[in-house]
Amino acid sequence: MTAPEAPERVSFDSTALPPNERIDRYRALYALGADVTQIGPDPRAAFEAWRLDRALLYDRRLNDISHSRGEQRVGRDGFTHWTVTLVFEGLLQVDIGDGIRDIKAGEVVLVDVSRATRNMMRDARIATLAIAQDRIEETVGPIGALHGLVLTADQCRLYADFVQSLLSNLPNMKTSSLPAATSALCTLLKVALETYGLHDTIVEAGRDGRRLSQLRTLVDGRLGDPDFDAETAIAETGVSRATLYRLLRPQQGLAAFILARRLEQVRRALSNPAERRSFAEIALDAGLVTESHASRAFLARYGLRPGGYRTAVATAMAETDPIEQIRLWQQELR
Repeated sequence: MTAPEAPERVSFDSTALPPNERIDRYRALYALGADVTQIGPDPRAAFEAWRLDRALLYDRRLNDISHSRGEQRVGRDGFTHWTVTLVFEGLLQVDIGDGIRDIKAGEVVLVDVSRATRNMMRDARIATLAIAQDRIEETVGPIGALHGLVLTADQCRLYADFVQSLLSNLPNMKTSSLPAATSALCTLLKVALETYGLHDTIVEAGRDGRRLSQLRTLVDGRLGDPDFDAETAIAETGVSRATLYRLLRPQQGLAAFILARRLEQVRRALSNPAERRSFAEIALDAGLVTESHASRAFLARYGLRPGGYRTAVATAMAETDPIEQIRLWQQELR
């Protein structure tokens, strides 16, 4: 079986459901990532979600709906990705712990989902890019200090125009184009950040982003070697130990980064319906010699054991259950 040619898509529209089921169904759909609350008399929720390259792009229409991620949820689910939310229409309100801020049409807000956050939508159409931190940092560089940053309409106009165009064209695109489209989103966000006034910071961050990209290329090329470790990576990169550990602080260091790349290779193999090898064979090919250790590490990172993940992928593909599909997509953002 070959990979699907068209991008994968999930859609939801609460108005297609009986009134007494609408908020509960939407709450169940978002249960993995946020607590959903009705904040007005007319809760409505509709969205299309597209699977990109270690990123999801949502086109959402929401009214009288709040999403919240409290400290307990943040500590429990271990999400580490970021969201970049563009407001097309209406009002988005965001509270990252320092009071409610209004995000108006044309503006963009960046949020680190590993921190407690609450948002509220009123007659809003918003486009949210949920993206793995290391994926965006390949282009922008370390972004930890940008949590809660709001870009004005003038500062992010190119990004907004591209998002609008991308949403219109995704139904006719091929999956092979998605990595380039994701990279374009990151590049235009970088342009917006420079326009905001972070030029010097972004220039230095861009150097760090290139270093991260080069490191990932090196690591991915050596994953099958079980003897490849942090010390070998340090010796082969030509970058100082201190610089590597600074770059990889959000990933808990170089050894953790290498393990994460190995687990990502395993996850991709388990997601492929044409893959017939056992988990032990897949893990060994990724440089994970001990099956039991590989299984424990996979569970810790993705929340499912390898066999359960493989079964969930097959079930989601067979039943096209939007809850299960989004749940699996979100695992790719770790």
